[in-house]
Amino acid sequence: MKITKYSIPFLTILLLLVIPVSAHTQDRIDQEIEELKTHARIDPGAVAAPVGRLLLIKKGKDICAITFSEFHRGHDASEGTVFHSGDETLYASYQWICQADGSGDFKKRNTLSGSGKLIRKPLAGIGRLAFQRGNQEIKCGPFKLFWYFPTLVSFSSTLGNCSDSGIELSPTRWVSTQEISASLSSLRWYHCDEQRKTVYVPLDDL
Repeated sequence: MKITKYSIPFLTILLLLVIPVSAHTQDRIDQEIEELKTHARIDPGAVAAPVGRLLLIKKGKDICAITFSEFHRGHDASEGTVFHSGDETLYASYQWICQADGSGDFKKRNTLSGSGKLIRKPLAGIGRLAFQRGNQEIKCGPFKLFWYFPTLVSFSSTLGNCSDSGIELSPTRWVSTQEISASLSSLRWYHCDEQRKTVYVPLDDL
């Protein structure tokens, strides 16, 4: 398996996700979108499947599959003020399906499914009193996980939290749940790992 590695410390990744969106950061976002068209991304505290592919979420008997149907940038970044970060508004929509009987069979009638919309608005407030506006919580069956633009799904429900909650994530090459193999154990599952460096895995190697 060929994996391209980037030495990006965990703290640096968090800063890239929350700092005001400068022209340089906007270019980096565009580059990231292009990279995710052909690669999965594995971060210390989050995972993204290639664009249009399923990401699987597992804990105990519960397993969910999520795919992002759309994401886009607001292109509304502005110069920040004392009360407003000026960050660009970011959007995404997703669909999910969940199987909780331990079978991993998404063709059975007892699956649950749904969809959701996400939005990250500029920070508001001063200093430590600043807060992130919008909705960055992905809901997939019993799972509630934090979202980073464009398609990164965290192991946790809060920003920057990489504690071991028992949740596992697996990026796949599959487009539909009808393609999901009966042998989910053959997939590469990732746990939260603050010591892991960011890696990009080619679509053909998933």
